[in-house]
Amino acid sequence: MKIAVFSDSHGFTDNMKAAVRECRPDLIIHLGDLRRDASVLDAEFPTTALLAVPGNCDLPNREPDTLCLDLDGVRIFLAHGHRHGVKMGLDAFLNSVYCSGSALGLYGHTHAARITETNGLTAFNPGACGAVNPSYGIVTLQDGKFDCRIVRLNGGTEI
Repeated sequence: MKIAVFSDSHGFTDNMKAAVRECRPDLIIHLGDLRRDASVLDAEFPTTALLAVPGNCDLPNREPDTLCLDLDGVRIFLAHGHRHGVKMGLDAFLNSVYCSGSALGLYGHTHAARITETNGLTAFNPGACGAVNPSYGIVTLQDGKFDCRIVRLNGGTEI
């Protein structure tokens, strides 16, 4: 299973649409800021499953700001990250990932693409897809294992 992961689009949806056309994911995840941008993807790609959580710019908000998924034998924790203080460090976020029973946590908010592995947990930030140096993430799931990649939209280089 291939998942395209976006965060912090802030109203700029063209990068996300181009990325989805290119990578052709089975699932799209939007990690907030602005969550309404996910509805643009939903309309453009109606046959592709889409999940989204709200971020700090998505107020007022009545939706849960975290989700847990069980996909292809992998438990995944989703949050924008602002309530976990991810700009100050990942301890609170990783604690939530651990307490949820997840091996993988997806977050945004910092606008900085990053993959952090610690104590058997992976925290994955796809960066900001609406930024000056836009990026998004691809998570590949197979047989209870996962692989995370960051794709830069301005040249397609992967990290």
